[in-house]
Amino acid sequence: MGKLENIKKTSKLIGKVGKIFQIFAGILTGFSLFFIIILSILRTTLNTMIAESQASFDFSNMWQYAGKLESEGKVVEAGILILIFGALFTLIITIIMHFIAKIFNRIYKGDSPFLPEIVNDLKIVSALSTLLILRNSIGLGIVSGFIFWGIIQLYEYGCELQNQVDEIL
Repeated sequence: MGKLENIKKTSKLIGKVGKIFQIFAGILTGFSLFFIIILSILRTTLNTMIAESQASFDFSNMWQYAGKLESEGKVVEAGILILIFGALFTLIITIIMHFIAKIFNRIYKGDSPFLPEIVNDLKIVSALSTLLILRNSIGLGIVSGFIFWGIIQLYEYGCELQNQVDEIL
């Protein structure tokens, strides 16, 4: 089996696994949105019940804004905020996994892994991934941005070489 066949076989597997992760992340996004709607509808009732029955609710490891809302007694609003952050995170993961699956499916179905469409998809994946990494660490986000940029540059060069080979043939 040649190198291209190995790449296609691996790309098929990664494309399928990527699709599974995309579906899973989409389901998580849907659940988050569902609970945001439910909590928004029941906000007043739940805040009253929580204030009466619970002396303290610890958000010490959560986002700063959620902790601030909780300290003001707005526990439901803090929960909604956390769910919104979770929904946005899983939505971005869903989009990233969609493009990753798309990239590997194109590699699997194509004659060459160096296609201009893949470069465009890589740019989207790179931008979204870098934003997620920047969310946690500015230094790692900058480093990953440069790594992604380098990979895209190499891939674009591979596309140019592939075009030259195709023109010669």
